[in-house]
Amino acid sequence: MTTQNESAYIDESAIYDAAIEPQYLIKESKFLLLSILTFGFYPIWWVYKTWGFFIQKERSDANPAIRVIFNIFFLLPLLNRIQKFARQKGYQGKSYPMFSFILITVISFCSLFPPPFFLICILTCVFLLPAVKALNYAIQQSPEILFYEDEGLRTRQMVLVVIGSIFWVFVVIGLIGLAIK
Repeated sequence: MTTQNESAYIDESAIYDAAIEPQYLIKESKFLLLSILTFGFYPIWWVYKTWGFFIQKERSDANPAIRVIFNIFFLLPLLNRIQKFARQKGYQGKSYPMFSFILITVISFCSLFPPPFFLICILTCVFLLPAVKALNYAIQQSPEILFYEDEGLRTRQMVLVVIGSIFWVFVVIGLIGLAIK
């Protein structure tokens, strides 16, 4: 509905569901950037926030943190829920939750590989992009949900970028050190 900068001009006559906290939509490019810079930790946060959204929307008493901890059991239901919600709102894009889940699970095991091949596991975020896009669309089409189109990097995200960049420097130095030996 509005961008983050226009939050002061929110239409007071619109009726939003007060049980659902305002949602911050993230662009796919920003999702990829944050995912790669944080070594795949940002998608965990995204899954947590997405479960929180559905729990609020459905007025459930489930705990999103538990669903993230046991992500192997709850990721496919989340991807299916996103697809169903998006289809209800008229989403026509391609989304294959089972295919995404299988690829995410298989590629996650690459973290067990020796250096530098363990870095392949960071690519799991690519298979979440269809879900990110579908969820963004569905939220934008839901008049009862207050949302902000996330422009630029917020302070927390800038901190993640700085910390992630520092870790990447250490990883590259470590990989160069391994290559020299």
